Amino acid sequence: MQTLSVIPPERDRSQWLGGADIAAVLGISPWTTPLQLWEAKTRPGAAQVAATGVKRRGVRWEGAVAEMLVDELQTRGHAVEIVASNVRYQDAEHAFMAAEIDFEVRLDGEKEVTNVELKTVHPFKLHLWGVTGSDNLPLHYLAQATWGLGVTRRRHGMVAALFGADELRSYPVEADAETIGAIRARGLAFWRDHVLRRLPPAPTTLEDLARLFPREGDTPALMADKELTAKVLRLRAVLAEAKARELEAQALEFDVKRAMGDHGELLLASGARAVDWKQRSGSYIDETALKKAHPAIAREFTRRWEARVFTVRSFDAKECER
Repeated sequence: MQTLSVIPPERDRSQWLGGADIAAVLGISPWTTPLQLWEAKTRPGAAQVAATGVKRRGVRWEGAVAEMLVDELQTRGHAVEIVASNVRYQDAEHAFMAAEIDFEVRLDGEKEVTNVELKTVHPFKLHLWGVTGSDNLPLHYLAQATWGLGVTRRRHGMVAALFGADELRSYPVEADAETIGAIRARGLAFWRDHVLRRLPPAPTTLEDLARLFPREGDTPALMADKELTAKVLRLRAVLAEAKARELEAQALEFDVKRAMGDHGELLLASGARAVDWKQRSGSYIDETALKKAHPAIAREFTRRWEARVFTVRSFDAKECER
């Protein structure tokens, strides 16, 4: 049986590519773009990707999900031996590749261990998951489980997902050599071409562009070619359409509010509640009054901001023909 190398938990995450990273490499992560991942690996002190509330909740609930999974497997007649939990393994071929396996079990006396990824899912995301026992699960979780099988060289994996507080579903993930090879090739290319060379990957979102180009350079104006001109014209048309839709929405809102008057709710013929127009309360800081009454305090807590502002200007479309 193959002996796996274990990475100490104190080792800096910027030194390896793990299962939680591979979805970003593939461009299918809901949380992290390839550029954000690159920054986390090359500038760990300045650009760590913050854990979301969903991720923090998942870590807290892992023990409960593992316990529920063992109970379910035993109820289905399986003999379950718990092998380990939260162990981070290093790949035998590429030292920068690693995988932290949430839970490891040996089923029905088999010699080989089964990798288990433990997840907690908000009930609103239930539609993204198929029935238990199927292979219908979000691609970023499937990629993570597949990456783990590649690092550990194991054949069997599983994703166990807890929906809400009491519905557990499990999804088998079997090792496929072709898929594992393709994912590992993408991981290798990302590490070799971007991390080691300190070259950022291509941006994929507006946020990426803001991170790459936070301010304009000392360069002359860019002259648009035909393709870029067409995109500017289309952008201007879309923005104008969005503005028209906004004005239409305001007019419709006016009509609905005028009809409601002092009524707090609007019901459809079926009895379904369609609109609420109710009193709310809150508080805010009156900046004008604060500056007048306590100018020194206002100055002390005034902060300057700086950002590149993207503005599509008005111009005659005939200018594009020149």
